[in-house]
Amino acid sequence: MQILLCKKSLEQLGPQMPVLVAGLTDREHTIVVKDCLNRCQGCQLGLVIATVDGAAMSTRTVDAFLADLDELAAEQLE
Repeated sequence: MQILLCKKSLEQLGPQMPVLVAGLTDREHTIVVKDCLNRCQGCQLGLVIATVDGAAMSTRTVDAFLADLDELAAEQLE
């Protein structure tokens, strides 16, 4: 899957940023970092903001984001 990540949202993760990037890389997703995904309110709240294969996605934590992504990937395999 292609994952577009909001640069500001990614930077706000601090020490969790490498965890997210490693998790996405381990799952063999294509990562693209964009300056802005035009969902600033969520970004300001500290959410992980992304677009996954064209669909908007946001969560409060890296673990929740990766879990949602795994669920989406499993649905696509069915």
